[in-house]
Amino acid sequence: MPDTKSGRERNGKNKREQLRHQLYEAEMDSLDDDDDLPEFGEDLELDD
Repeated sequence: MPDTKSGRERNGKNKREQLRHQLYEAEMDSLDDDDDLPEFGEDLELDD
């Protein structure tokens, strides 16, 4: 593909979409990892 401004712009838009997709996948993976953690304060014992 010739190095034209319109070609660079199209590639840039596609690159942003690829990065957004990678961030989305990483966010979904981290949300799945959070399911393995106990709820906040669930394992704490009260000092009564």
